[in-house]
Amino acid sequence: MAWLVVLMKELKDASRDRRAIVSLMILPIIGPLLIYYMFNMIIDIGERALDVDLPVVGAEHAPDLVDYLRQAGVGIVGVEVPESASADVLALETELRGRITSREHDFVLVIPADFSQHVAESETVNVELLFDSSRTASNAKVGRVQGLIDGWARETTALRLMIRGIDPALIRPVVIGRIDVATSQARAQAVLSMIPMFVIMAAFMSGVGIAVDATAGERERKSLEPLLVNPVQCSRFVIGKWVAAALFSITGLLLVMMGNLYAMSMVPLEQLGVSFLIGPKEILGMLLVTVPVAFFATSLQIFVGLFAKSFKDAQVYIGLMSFLPMLPYFYNLMNTEGRELWMSFVPMLGQNMLLTDVLSGRPPALLDMALAVVALLFWSLVFIMLATRMLKRERIIFS
Repeated sequence: MAWLVVLMKELKDASRDRRAIVSLMILPIIGPLLIYYMFNMIIDIGERALDVDLPVVGAEHAPDLVDYLRQAGVGIVGVEVPESASADVLALETELRGRITSREHDFVLVIPADFSQHVAESETVNVELLFDSSRTASNAKVGRVQGLIDGWARETTALRLMIRGIDPALIRPVVIGRIDVATSQARAQAVLSMIPMFVIMAAFMSGVGIAVDATAGERERKSLEPLLVNPVQCSRFVIGKWVAAALFSITGLLLVMMGNLYAMSMVPLEQLGVSFLIGPKEILGMLLVTVPVAFFATSLQIFVGLFAKSFKDAQVYIGLMSFLPMLPYFYNLMNTEGRELWMSFVPMLGQNMLLTDVLSGRPPALLDMALAVVALLFWSLVFIMLATRMLKRERIIFS
């Protein structure tokens, strides 16, 4: 069992290699913390949108609207402006723009002096809501204020029609009844779509240290030549290095998966209208889907490590490869065609979709799972065979 000897040797070397340990642990630490912080920020922004203090210029001109906003839980804050600005619309807007730019206010509602007169005469009146759309933290509050003003406008329209003896239903010939048939677990798919990317990325990052050091690193240290002098087939050396790197990759993958699951269990997702129910079956399904990614990632890294001319070149190539786990995530965001059979044959794309199914509470199709796993293992063996061929060339060893 020559490959087993190589495996033990690589694991022993990796346990002493600081870079290998860092590459193994960095994502299991950062990933769950980022997931926990991001979702808590989303929930916090949603909660803050319910507690709105609305700066208003001219609140005394629209008592009905102001009362409506107060009953909806919006705090009305009067904004004092200079007399010179209040008399000139352009000057007033310039003054308020400056206050928003200086962050004195996030947004301001401007009610004109003739508001009540226009409303009493059943005329259309314009109010202005000044805000800075680049401030994402206040966008939810702006949306809530705009929705409430639209609600008051609809109620006022209905009252105008009723005063004239007209049924308000005449202006609404169609009413859309929105019935969401998705379960709370299925709605989690959109919210939790980043987790598959983190899990797949962990498979790429956790074993990269040992994969590169066992190939390009040994070539630079001239320790690969005496290893190949032994009367053992080159494939045994490659397999030993591959399995060692894959074990590191699987370890990091498991740590990221457990860390993310724990982080999500600590987040009150019910406030987002979704549920996160992961049991033994779901965890087993995630393992069956993701473990082959570790073998694929490390086989590709070993091939690149032997192909590179130096350790520095290998690091550059591996750095570019770190974008590969992100491609399926962005493809799924833009995918409008749904799932097709060919997607299962694309490395990592099939795994990303299967993980999304598991997280959303849908049992993945056995055919899709089998095709995705077989395709990934096939490409892993292809890269291992290419690496073995490269290891037999003197130009690769002595360059």
